[in-house]
Amino acid sequence: MSVVALIREARGHWVGEVAAAVHAAGHRAVLFAPPVAAAERASLLTVVDDVVAVEDVYDASAVAARIRAELGNPAAVLTGSDGAIASTARVAELLGVARCPASVFALCANKFAVREVLGGTAFALISSVGEAASVAARVGFPAIVKPVNGAGSNLVRTVSSVAELAAAYELLATRLPESADPRYHRPLGTLDPAKTFLVEGFLDGPEYAVDVLIRDGVVEPVEILDKPLIDERKFELALSCPPAGLTAERAALVVAAVSRAVVALGLDNTVAHVEVIDDAERGPTIVEVNAGRPAGSIMPLLGKLRTGVDVFAELTALALGAPPPAREPAKLPIPLGMLILYASGSGTLTGIGGLDEVAALPEVVDVVTTVSPGQVLTDEQETYAVNLVVAGFADHDDLAALHAEASKLIRLEVS
Repeated sequence: MSVVALIREARGHWVGEVAAAVHAAGHRAVLFAPPVAAAERASLLTVVDDVVAVEDVYDASAVAARIRAELGNPAAVLTGSDGAIASTARVAELLGVARCPASVFALCANKFAVREVLGGTAFALISSVGEAASVAARVGFPAIVKPVNGAGSNLVRTVSSVAELAAAYELLATRLPESADPRYHRPLGTLDPAKTFLVEGFLDGPEYAVDVLIRDGVVEPVEILDKPLIDERKFELALSCPPAGLTAERAALVVAAVSRAVVALGLDNTVAHVEVIDDAERGPTIVEVNAGRPAGSIMPLLGKLRTGVDVFAELTALALGAPPPAREPAKLPIPLGMLILYASGSGTLTGIGGLDEVAALPEVVDVVTTVSPGQVLTDEQETYAVNLVVAGFADHDDLAALHAEASKLIRLEVS
């Protein structure tokens, strides 16, 4: 039986989903990951066929050599770990099973490079406090400051003055070098992502998320979700689909912007999670392109329930160069929402309470946890801890009330 190699940089809900799709396609799934404790290895072996330890999952040459030694020639190599997308694509190239160039994924991981290709709102890089005034003159206010290669809304800040821009630079320049996330410690082309950050003009309008499949140059949108509830950290608290109040005409414009973007960036035979703000003046403007993986957490579940499209099965087929997988009828083709609950503070997760109570709420269809005790969490990183699929809500205000109610029940304990 042929084997698909999965590469994981850290704990992720995606492993079980992709492994199930690999098995359904008739292949074995072998996970390559940093060394794990015996208990976690035993847990992983309930979903994958083997776990192989590699010291550095970002060393493409070493990982490719280890895969070749363990598996011979794999049928495909893929990942759902955001920070390992480009290096995994390079592993696939070295093993002769690449379906999209690694350089394309590296481009998509660089938000500044993406802006250069796609345009949109004004943008610039800032590499020192002393550049705050000149960058402000180019971009204007209000503006958003963010890591060039960040994810999970990590250290995203809104600024409205030169002083605030300078302060935001100092904050990021202090925190990112201290971050455990390895992406901030690896050069991004000629940029040092721990010292150089993206500044871009503020976009004013509703925000949407769209998962798309790109197969031999043809882009197929799976589902559009809106983001009606976002906190002061830019963390998403609720998503819903279909987006309330989004007309068919406006939805077509959003999808068209996403399709143009992934094609312009060179993505093909893969999936992408694209975030869009429908700005009052500019119209649908691409905010972020997460290439090579579906949306995080249970967003793919919402799409599957509403449309019947299993994005993980599609990703697996695309990586294998196989025909599209069979699609089941939609199980819940009704308005659905997703509520996200985060830990308060930073530290090691010691326990999760209230799951049974929140599952008993009449609007809750499913409860999915993507973290486990022993995992280190930080309130600066958008780590979706407890996720609820909900139905039967009336509007966005109803979703906000549901989130508030669920927040009182769930207890994420960190120490």
